[in-house]
Amino acid sequence: MSKKRGNGEGCILQTKEGYWEARIMIGYNEKGKPKYKTFSSKTRNEVTRKLNDYKANKKALTPEIVCKYTVEQWLNKWLDTYVVQNVKTSTRIAYEGIVKNQLIPYIGRIKLTKLKKTDIEQMYNTLLISGRADGKGGLSVKTINNIRVCLHKALQTALENEYILQNPASIAKVPTLKSTNTEKKEIEILSKEEQKALMKVCDNSPYGMGIFTALHTGVRLGELLGIMWKDVDFNKKTINISRQVNRLHDYSPNATAKTRLGIQEDTKTRTSTRVISISDNLLERLIQYKEEQDKNIKKWGSAYQNLDMVFAREDGYYIDPVYFRERYQRLLEKAGISRHTFHALRHTFATRALEAGVPVKVVSKILGHASVQITMDTYMHVLPELQNEEMNRIAEYMSM
Repeated sequence: MSKKRGNGEGCILQTKEGYWEARIMIGYNEKGKPKYKTFSSKTRNEVTRKLNDYKANKKALTPEIVCKYTVEQWLNKWLDTYVVQNVKTSTRIAYEGIVKNQLIPYIGRIKLTKLKKTDIEQMYNTLLISGRADGKGGLSVKTINNIRVCLHKALQTALENEYILQNPASIAKVPTLKSTNTEKKEIEILSKEEQKALMKVCDNSPYGMGIFTALHTGVRLGELLGIMWKDVDFNKKTINISRQVNRLHDYSPNATAKTRLGIQEDTKTRTSTRVISISDNLLERLIQYKEEQDKNIKKWGSAYQNLDMVFAREDGYYIDPVYFRERYQRLLEKAGISRHTFHALRHTFATRALEAGVPVKVVSKILGHASVQITMDTYMHVLPELQNEEMNRIAEYMSM
């Protein structure tokens, strides 16, 4: 074996089979571990030539190419060239949001070749303390990890295109909860009295019926607005959750706005695509609601945009999630309830289900969580109380 060389020089060794191999480090993977490029040949001279040729080519990169982009310019090019056509819509939307809202404001002006590990770590720490758009604190470690994944992929593509010599995101450390004073945010849940009051004001409008449906299924807002009538099986009493209504980036040359409202043909995660059984109460309300919608369709005639949406505007078009949230807040106010996020309906459904004795695994599947552990971690406030009830039942049974 040859004498060990420094980083970037490469090393040459002979294998047990008699072949010669040269290896040189070319960067780091997402976990921060070194990545290598390997050459092999029957002779040491040949493998040495291959290694030297590779190093010469790397060195021959012209300064004009290497220094062409700022981080902002590269991120925009990466989105347009490498992301748009190669990932699912939900991933693309997530990356666009991260690039626009976090990466460009903090590191966008830095030259791509000058971006250092310390720049990235400083950004992570700032985002953890004061990264929220509303100015009310910092982002979660989970959100910062999502930002890390996005940045690593963008810089890895730059590395593969030989615009940079290493990927600094590979070795930049993400701060942990242990090193901060950040506490896990409590989830919002409607009390049983608030829940009943809200259901009383849920009329047969798309907004009232949508809120009623969310309370009885735990679906996310985008999923709710993406339900089509073809997804509802009145005989089997099920709803198929497989798409979302969202604001999508409009890349068409004649686009009048950067985004447009439309159907995203996937859900948040793979496990979010699911079939939910619905209660007789919800089924009956949906049948009544459909009869009202059919009357409205006849009233509009050919002007109605029949997209087969369950929850649609009066003219049949998609409902903007932002506007739906506004209508939701109005109904909360009408019911005499303080402001809550729409996601509180999802948390309320899950809490009521667990209180009713539905197994955690079943609740997890209904919600579309990636694992039962996520459900247990999110609703741990309910589980100890339920465990006490079960232990008392066991004690009563054993004493019989």
